[in-house]
Amino acid sequence: MSRNSESGYSSDENIVSPQEQIACDQRRFAKKYEVEAEMMRSANGIIYTGVEHASRQQVVIKQIPRGKISEFKQVQERSVPGEIYYHFKAAQASNTVVRPLDWYERRSSFVLVMEKLDGFVDLFEFSKKHGAITEEAASVIISQLVTCCMELSNAGICHRDIKDENILINPETLEIRLIDFGCASREGICYTTARGTPAYWPVEFFTNRQLSAEPLTVWSIGAVMYILLTGNWETDGHGQIHRNFLAERSLNPFTISLLDRIFCEDPLCRITMDEIIASGWC
Repeated sequence: MSRNSESGYSSDENIVSPQEQIACDQRRFAKKYEVEAEMMRSANGIIYTGVEHASRQQVVIKQIPRGKISEFKQVQERSVPGEIYYHFKAAQASNTVVRPLDWYERRSSFVLVMEKLDGFVDLFEFSKKHGAITEEAASVIISQLVTCCMELSNAGICHRDIKDENILINPETLEIRLIDFGCASREGICYTTARGTPAYWPVEFFTNRQLSAEPLTVWSIGAVMYILLTGNWETDGHGQIHRNFLAERSLNPFTISLLDRIFCEDPLCRITMDEIIASGWC
């Protein structure tokens, strides 16, 4: 199993706040935070560890280059990257979202400051270490993920890049947090362009070039669920899943039936998030 990265971002270099505001943001950031070390690089930014000067509290700092920003939103007469806008909005809607603390604008990038969670790792690393886990443990994780996505949906947000790398987990408690809103969009529209990670796109995008928020989210949740239960997730690059039927032999028939409903190729017949919860599996 290998990591996947999203692609397809386009730049909008014409939207820039006044230079005085950028200079003010730079001073505010330097006064409040110190960047310590680079943690990792993602497809849409560089992530650092940092510390707040006053409290000495550890934080996570994400630098988002302007060239990686696909959408801007207007907030109080300022142009804010969609990632920052949707992350703050999502955190208001759900406690399962990593808490954003502040944001700043620079000449060539934006900076998002977030809480740093002790003891958490991303679900990719968790699965690489533990492999397939029990159905009981998987249900604890998936229940949180479905509930979080429902809360975001009620707030008009679709994450659009649900995958193991965008979920943090505490291995001791199985508590999770959702991260990375770089692909997020508002709900209630038909998506004709894909964002996120191709391996997690549902089959209807490849056949019809159209996506609806809930069927997309359910398919992605199913992919995470499948990784937890079998330790594996493979597709042919066109939405067709290479299911591990040998690994599935150890699963409860009810669990397999739920997976079949999640991976229904007709998005209109695919199980909904409400129905996943009502099924009693999680």
